[in-house]
Amino acid sequence: MFLAQFQQVTSDKFDGDKNTNKPFIGDVISGVATGSLINGTMFVRNGLQPYPTMYACENFIDPEYPDNVQTRVLTPVSPLEYIALQKELGKGKLNLPTVSNGNTAPVASKAKQAVV
Repeated sequence: MFLAQFQQVTSDKFDGDKNTNKPFIGDVISGVATGSLINGTMFVRNGLQPYPTMYACENFIDPEYPDNVQTRVLTPVSPLEYIALQKELGKGKLNLPTVSNGNTAPVASKAKQAVV
């Protein structure tokens, strides 16, 4: 589990999904994550709010996209809850998966695969 705050990507390195919504990227503020992107349409559809709202999240692998680390929001986190969770989870860290040659996997290409 990790805590994150999200902002919508504005870079041209990312494509919008079929609804033209660009993904949201999380700033990992506590705990360790292996990815922090969420599809833009799913972010809006699930009623999530961008920064400054904090969320407890987890990573998972969708069998439909086995090479892509997905991010699932579990619950909003209040500032008071954040204090306790930050002590438990520690400093925020994003550990991106690597490909077989040892280079960091390109996040932009991963976002394009997760089109909804």
